[in-house]
Amino acid sequence: MATCQHTIENNGQNNEGNDKQKVCALEFQPTLEPSEEGRYLWVGLKDGELYVIDAQTGKICARPNSSHTQPVTWILRYKNTEMWTIDEGGTLNVWEVLDGIRLIEERVVTARACAALIVGRDLWMATTRAYEVFHLGNLQQDQQGPRIRIPNELGDIVQLTVVPYHIGKIFIGHGDGKVSIWDAQTMERLEVITVSMYAISCMVAMGDHYLWMGFNTGMIYVYDTRPQRWLVVKLWKAHESGVSSFSVDKIGLALDVPTVQVVSVDSHGYVAFWDGLLSEQWKDQQMEKFRADYSVEQDARILICSWNIDANKPEKLPHNDDQLVREWLSGMRDPDPDIIVVGIQEIVDLESKKQTARSLFASRKKIETLQEADELLTHRYTLWHDHLVRVMADNYGRGAYTVIKTDQLVGLFSCIFVRTSELHRINAVDSTIVKTGMKVMKKSLHGNKGGIAIRFQMDDSSLCFVNCHLAAGQSHQAQRNADAEGILKEAVFPARPTDVDAYPRGGAGTLILDHEHCFLSGDLNYRINMHREKVLQYLATRNPMEGLAALQKEDQLLKQRFTNPFFKLLIFQESPINFLPTYKYDPGTDYYDRSEKKRVPAWCDRILYRSNNVQSLFYKRHEVLASDHRPISGGYIVRVKRVDQSKKAHVVHNVEQAWQQRYQRLVNEHKAMYVADFGVQDPEKRLEAVNWDVHQIRY
Repeated sequence: MATCQHTIENNGQNNEGNDKQKVCALEFQPTLEPSEEGRYLWVGLKDGELYVIDAQTGKICARPNSSHTQPVTWILRYKNTEMWTIDEGGTLNVWEVLDGIRLIEERVVTARACAALIVGRDLWMATTRAYEVFHLGNLQQDQQGPRIRIPNELGDIVQLTVVPYHIGKIFIGHGDGKVSIWDAQTMERLEVITVSMYAISCMVAMGDHYLWMGFNTGMIYVYDTRPQRWLVVKLWKAHESGVSSFSVDKIGLALDVPTVQVVSVDSHGYVAFWDGLLSEQWKDQQMEKFRADYSVEQDARILICSWNIDANKPEKLPHNDDQLVREWLSGMRDPDPDIIVVGIQEIVDLESKKQTARSLFASRKKIETLQEADELLTHRYTLWHDHLVRVMADNYGRGAYTVIKTDQLVGLFSCIFVRTSELHRINAVDSTIVKTGMKVMKKSLHGNKGGIAIRFQMDDSSLCFVNCHLAAGQSHQAQRNADAEGILKEAVFPARPTDVDAYPRGGAGTLILDHEHCFLSGDLNYRINMHREKVLQYLATRNPMEGLAALQKEDQLLKQRFTNPFFKLLIFQESPINFLPTYKYDPGTDYYDRSEKKRVPAWCDRILYRSNNVQSLFYKRHEVLASDHRPISGGYIVRVKRVDQSKKAHVVHNVEQAWQQRYQRLVNEHKAMYVADFGVQDPEKRLEAVNWDVHQIRY
């Protein structure tokens, strides 16, 4: 919220003059008195003029006489002693500002830069396709390093930053979702990391090892960059439009501001403020670490069943297949499962061009909305729902299980059963859908592919089950990746801000990945990168396990664990695959596809899980012949918790005390850095002498 608003006087100039006085860059000037920090604002204008405004009065208090003749596009603060101004033509002015304003250096740097960063006494600058470094005030080095052009496989440069943990390295964010890392001395590229399929629009380092990234989707991700595979510490939907920039208050913590504020701005000009210390995230992690001290856990047995039914109707199943379907739905016994999750794909024929055209354009019966098209399919969902209920009654006894939720998307159907005796432990049941499939102008219009996510809470634990059908086609791996990432990002549930115990990963339960136990299953459509004849040879080998192992080395999903470290499904695990590929069969037979297309056999049907406490009991396929896919099932045990609130309060108190100690260390570190940036030697000793009060330090 703005506390004041001022206008730069134009002395009666016309509109053209007003345009010349358009503000292009802003930065606050350092001051000797900490109480005046944030008072004097440097403003760079389109006509090259510089103003210094007293924020308390709104008056112009100085007009530095610069050599800028083009728009001032960058104003950078060098420690607590200087201001650096750069115009569009590449003219750099360096100003001393603590004892009056004095121009001390002028030189030519990069023109039309899209990024600028001070590292030590070096100025790093970049255009969209190249970067270079300028060494200021260093007589022992060439004043300018080589101009490094980035390779064509990297997107345009959008941001430069340094992460203190990675000494001597420069991080460059790119518009194609990649981050490249470069040696600051040799200027050699060290590594390229694919963070996302979406464009990185801005990034900033926080603390010792965290990297905040804003995306054109409005999402903000926070990464821990210490592991070889960066960890996503936190992610959330920050803005409705793309995140365009970050600004960080790096000084406030040293001056008794309660936190390090990170400000994000979106493409529509909206501003949001975030806790840069991630204090709640740290406390949540500590609470999870000591969870056993305040909660009681017990096993929850889960049966996951998934099948691409190839538009089969239950009443049309041959007798033998019907018996095998019953076995598929009763694969976990002694004791029986607490939760049974059934996910069906292709409940109607999605590959039929007539079906797709009829759903979209309805040549005979006019269908004006997708909802109406879905209503035409309701009978098929009802058929399978009723059949599943009958089978459950036959398998386990009438009334043994209750349906707590169903949902559908054209082709997809999900149904979750809970043992009736455990219903009192279930609450907060919700579902959501994400459409992929047919797209026009990159917008999903027709949900012939996509995902259904159903979540609920059992005691004080949250569970989420996702039924997916990803893009088909041997060569469409990238689209499958995009579909999976889109489902994980775009599926949104109602927030549960008061149920903090159920979401120990952070968040309010709005996203799939907020949930404590998460299962993702379905026809993921990942293929084997091998010729059909070679696949069949491995399947016919005398040592079946060796043949399966050879094929799994070329399985697109498994292979990305080694070739694509930022593949979004890597946060999930999968049990060992000890069964034959489930796709593609000639329906009614044991023969892999003998049609003209002769599709390559593959493990299209999968069950993945994400949980800190899960035991896999089995993972297998079932020999139902009716479809071109074989059904699969998996049995799992997860630990669900019931929280003792009185014991939890004690742990909360201890964690809060630990945070206060950590917080004080961070405050002292920021105070020492603040004082050191005035050129003070041994800042810790100076601060200890005045009880860490920066207001008493004299420079």
